[in-house]
Amino acid sequence: MNYIVGFIFTVLIGYVFEQRRHIRFLEKVNYNQETRHIMTDHEIFLLKHQIGTYVFSLETLGYSQDKINNGDYKRHEPSPEKLQAIQTEFQRQESIYRSKNIQFQTELELRGVE
Repeated sequence: MNYIVGFIFTVLIGYVFEQRRHIRFLEKVNYNQETRHIMTDHEIFLLKHQIGTYVFSLETLGYSQDKINNGDYKRHEPSPEKLQAIQTEFQRQESIYRSKNIQFQTELELRGVE
């Protein structure tokens, strides 16, 4: 009888250690998934920023993305006020881009990713 109780006790201790090992494994998997989501979100932000930069370039040169989508490829000379508004908006977007980039790099450094 003592052997049976000792065996059951030993099996339960082994089961508890196995559960703790499995919990640590799941925490590591969750941490890696969070890191991948952060990197994916940043990639999406970079693509949107690149598209926005192309739109600013088109508008600066006198083209409109909406007009190009509708088949109008004519160049329309932008007014100085429009160029100033485009420049202001572009500088604002660049400031946001720089701060997001710094935030992303800091987040990766905190997670220990190189």
